[in-house]
Amino acid sequence: MTEYSPMCQEQFDEKDTVQYIKSYMFIKGFAVGRDLKQTMIALSLARKLHDGQHRKDGTPYFSHPLKVCSTLISYGICDDVVLAAALLHDVLEDCADKLPGGGEELVNQYGLNREVLEIIETLTKCSGLNDQQLAAYFQKIQANPKAALIKLSDRLHNSSTLYTFTVPKMRKYIRETAVFLLPMASYCKKYYPVYSNAFGILKTGIESMNHSMDVMLQKIEELTSSAAQ
Repeated sequence: MTEYSPMCQEQFDEKDTVQYIKSYMFIKGFAVGRDLKQTMIALSLARKLHDGQHRKDGTPYFSHPLKVCSTLISYGICDDVVLAAALLHDVLEDCADKLPGGGEELVNQYGLNREVLEIIETLTKCSGLNDQQLAAYFQKIQANPKAALIKLSDRLHNSSTLYTFTVPKMRKYIRETAVFLLPMASYCKKYYPVYSNAFGILKTGIESMNHSMDVMLQKIEELTSSAAQ
């Protein structure tokens, strides 16, 4: 196994936003204080794997898993496996060129638990899924409360940047949230009592965000229709 130290001295440069750095140091401090070894490994590894990637709004891509993880911490989640998987939840989709072994490197080379990889695999989504395939995808996530926490936190953050989407993609995203994500959140809140508070807060936040985005989309469509007349 390759020695991989998550405790090396961090170096940030001008491309790293203040919020990015604050989130990184917040998660690191939380992980160190609670001796969350998996989270400490995942924090440095996710930064390495997402290096050079950016979101549609131009921010470093790593700011997204940082937000997903820090949101879960703020909602009372301190499970080492959950937080580690949250930090790495997109690596199989977005960093495949750096993981030629299909993610097995996370376990065999970097020392992460097999459960972390299994959660990431559960969350990894193929593009172009129809409703039946989407239902199966979300059903699999719903069966794993740890994966469900990450997916809902992921959706909450992505919904906050929905303005960067095209109108068709925005419409699809809003519908997917209403049809699949919110029912999943309700189910998880009811049947996974150990995480019920977190699921409840995530559901409320996603509902509010989805409603706001739906209203904004209607306004955009009204303006587009008026301009075409």
